[in-house]
Amino acid sequence: MNAARTISNFGGNVRFQPTGYFEPGDETEVISILNQHRGQQIRVVGSLHAWSDLVVTDGIVLNVTHLNQVDLQPDGESTWVGAGCQIKTVLAALKKEGRTLPSLGLITEQTIAGATSTGTHGSGRHCLSQYIQAVRVVRFDPVTGDAMIELIEAGNDLRAAKCGLGSLGVIVSVKIQCRPCYGIEEHFREYRSLEPVLLAEEQFPLQQFFLAPWRWSYLAQHRREVPLKRSRLAGLYRIYWFLSIDLGLHLLILFALRIVRSNRFVRFLYRHVIARTVIQNWKVTDESSAMLIMEHELFRHLEIELFVTRDRLEPALNYVREVLTVAANPSAERSAPSQVSSSRDGLEALRGVYCHHYPICIRRVISDDTLISMSSGGSQDWYAISLISYARPTQRSGFQQVAAFLATTMSRQFGARPHWGKYCPLPAEDLVGLYPEFGEFRRTCEERDPQGRFRNSWITQLFQATSAARES
Repeated sequence: MNAARTISNFGGNVRFQPTGYFEPGDETEVISILNQHRGQQIRVVGSLHAWSDLVVTDGIVLNVTHLNQVDLQPDGESTWVGAGCQIKTVLAALKKEGRTLPSLGLITEQTIAGATSTGTHGSGRHCLSQYIQAVRVVRFDPVTGDAMIELIEAGNDLRAAKCGLGSLGVIVSVKIQCRPCYGIEEHFREYRSLEPVLLAEEQFPLQQFFLAPWRWSYLAQHRREVPLKRSRLAGLYRIYWFLSIDLGLHLLILFALRIVRSNRFVRFLYRHVIARTVIQNWKVTDESSAMLIMEHELFRHLEIELFVTRDRLEPALNYVREVLTVAANPSAERSAPSQVSSSRDGLEALRGVYCHHYPICIRRVISDDTLISMSSGGSQDWYAISLISYARPTQRSGFQQVAAFLATTMSRQFGARPHWGKYCPLPAEDLVGLYPEFGEFRRTCEERDPQGRFRNSWITQLFQATSAARES
């Protein structure tokens, strides 16, 4: 235990000091720690690759990094994974058995419990939470007050636990679906409008695409599942990708942002340089665990991600474009027709405060059977719109102003849902209003944790907002 430890997240935007910090070695130690601190607030951390206030507490913090076992089941269709096991470790263990996970996010540094508790997603499939089949949590017995292990494996209880924000107890392991290893074929192509990109989904259902700011074209990363037969030049492609995108693009952006410090130079790069460095129509096949990820953890950044349904995607992207255009230029003329007429006064306050400098990533996520994952509910697919800032932590105020404006106005105009694990400036009452089943989620959590030991102030505000909405 280290009572004086200060905890900081990956992005550097969240810092706090808990009363106590523990790294239990096994489930028995988790139970023991909870019993010793049964009257205190308890939160769990993993890799801390998140930007929201989910982990913040002045109580007790458990780092479950040592709960990292991978136990493939005899049928090969599922595996039990320790809560603190990083996704890259899960993939390596499953690969030895010819298996893999059915969905992957952009990074593999996250722990399995952290990724599923916040609805981490890839592109073209469900979020990772959807594939959870059972969850084992440590919580307090409401009768005896002692810590106990509970298995959650059915009904709304499981739908809540799949994306539980750490509010049902301390997750110690999850049972998640797995599948045989498979290949991904991909290639890039640039488009001047959104329509052909969306039409390409039928042929490339796992694609993700990027809206290049200031050039305002779409770079589509067309991807589809194919039999696992690695291309002869797959190794060269991986080297190209790492040097050109994972390193080169980001170093160029950092050079423009921190050395040159010129908005005009940023615009020049996107209009005339960056898109031309992407090799188009180079079709390569490699294993899914190599093709579906990026080394996004190499450089510290801040990210907000907003989810909208397919029917709202095009107007939402037009809206984002107009807001970014105005925010970057005090003399910018609004586009016609305007998408932001209802929030014009708020937008005027953003003039000249921020020039966006990173490609806007858009990924399709199939609707999930969970209570509150961002892509839960409805019959339409959801699209995650990701905006990232590589500014230093002390120079992010402009991005944060724009992000807060986008989150607030897009939630009202497009029903946009901010990612639970990323920068989330939306007020509690607005957040819970985006989830028709948030009341059921709250009921499930309170049934298991009536004293609120596994909540923090942010979660408590969400629960209170649900009560206020119900009473009104």
